[in-house]
Amino acid sequence: MGIFFIYSVKVALCLTAFYLLYKLLLSRETFFGFNRVTLFGMIAAAFVLPLIHLQTAAEAPVTSGFVAIEDFIITAVAADAHVPVVTTAQVCLLIYIIGVAFFLGREVVSLLSLRRLIRSGREVCRDGGVKVVVVKGEVAPFSWFGNVIINEKDYADGSREILMHERAHIAGRHSVDVLLCDLLIIFQWYNPAAWLIKTELKNLHEFEADSAVLAGGVNAAEYQMLLIRKAVGDKLFAMANNLNQSSLKKRITMMLKKKSNPWSRVRTLLALPVAAVAVVAFATPKAESLSNEIKSEGDALVNSVVSSVKATPANATAVGKTAMTLSKDTLASGGRTKSAVSDELLVVGFSNGGKDDKVYDITEEPPSFPGGQAAMMTYLARNIKYPPTAMKNKIEGRVILQFVVRADGSISDTHVMRSISPELDAEAVRVIANMPKWNPGKQDGKPVNVKFTIPVSFKLDAGKTQPDGQKGNVVKINGKNYVPDDTQAISLKGSPYYVVDGKHVEDISNIKPDQIDQINVYKDAKSTTDKYGDAAKNGVIELILKK
Repeated sequence: MGIFFIYSVKVALCLTAFYLLYKLLLSRETFFGFNRVTLFGMIAAAFVLPLIHLQTAAEAPVTSGFVAIEDFIITAVAADAHVPVVTTAQVCLLIYIIGVAFFLGREVVSLLSLRRLIRSGREVCRDGGVKVVVVKGEVAPFSWFGNVIINEKDYADGSREILMHERAHIAGRHSVDVLLCDLLIIFQWYNPAAWLIKTELKNLHEFEADSAVLAGGVNAAEYQMLLIRKAVGDKLFAMANNLNQSSLKKRITMMLKKKSNPWSRVRTLLALPVAAVAVVAFATPKAESLSNEIKSEGDALVNSVVSSVKATPANATAVGKTAMTLSKDTLASGGRTKSAVSDELLVVGFSNGGKDDKVYDITEEPPSFPGGQAAMMTYLARNIKYPPTAMKNKIEGRVILQFVVRADGSISDTHVMRSISPELDAEAVRVIANMPKWNPGKQDGKPVNVKFTIPVSFKLDAGKTQPDGQKGNVVKINGKNYVPDDTQAISLKGSPYYVVDGKHVEDISNIKPDQIDQINVYKDAKSTTDKYGDAAKNGVIELILKK
């Protein structure tokens, strides 16, 4: 729905530009039928132009830009509240939807009221498919599709000119124009140009009907006096074609005006530059679709040999109430292309071969998180929190984020490409947007802006819990001090017992992350002591290395 709202804004800008062009060049001309066609052509163009995409540059082949992320489990504590962020875009979207619903409801009510009025009157004649209905009350004469509605007094006073006028509306199918304009206003209710275009069309309807009456032999002076006398009374149905709907002064002026030069129609060609500007403004370079760029639901095709390492920590006890799993596939550079399942968290870059001052999708030297992948995992573990509202409502799934690593290493333009819920979206955006400066990517030896897309999965996990607030000691893995806090998964009380490939070791600081296939954390004292003895009473960290 958010994409449709952005599309609606683009349509509004096009409509405004086209309306101003029409008002400046054609609104005073007397070729009314041509002007009707022109206005509807402009409306159609306003809806089509924002959908046009341009291919501005050839796409460069994919050569690199993959960042492998080690498997990990992090959790959130229910007591650690995170207030959902309501963005300005969400507020605007909500207001837009409410407006659409209101004007749609108003249109339905108007149609039902119009139908009820027609049914309440009496049919006095039917001529050439036109039904004349006489109703009670001070209702100004109007037409709606094949019906002419007139009040008792006007019908008794003699209604030849009135009926000629309304039959001209029916012959010109003006009710169809009005209905289409009402639909336009429902979706463009906030756009003054949409309302003004409807006014212009209804003026054209009246000009056409007046011309038809005069062409039928009615005296112009007498007809104008009739219009002046009828320029009072209730206008109950703004959606229908009322006899006195448009400005009386404009109508009389058009009756007296000399016919416009047919060559004035050539002015409509000036709409072409406006259309060209709209295309250039709204069209974006055609890139790979989301399903091709991020293979979150299937195979990811990469320009490398892919080796998949699936790590599934078992029996890991969570400090909090739920867990969020971040896993990865290790991607190796070079070689032939294979397909591999990109399971949860994968940072991917692609290049569009653009200029150096633009945002790159791939670079010769990709950006990197300061400290490497392990530092990134530590940052994520210490900062991502599962929103309590999402936990309560059992919301889980994948948020797909995109951001730009600027040439100075800063993070910008963080936004959600695929949403789960406002709470999870906001949390994912918050953590990514607050990352420290990266080591920027480089192209031809110069720092450049690089775009990254990251799918992050939120998954609820009903594990065993410990009392809130309990802290564990420092767990030292690969020589990095990793302190579990109240938002992390691993919390062991006392010194843990290390097991590598089934054998007890005193220290694991010499083991590199890329050697590890799986990490298991066991905290149940009875099961660990039964298996490993009293030395494992504080819990066991088991590492299974790659073969």
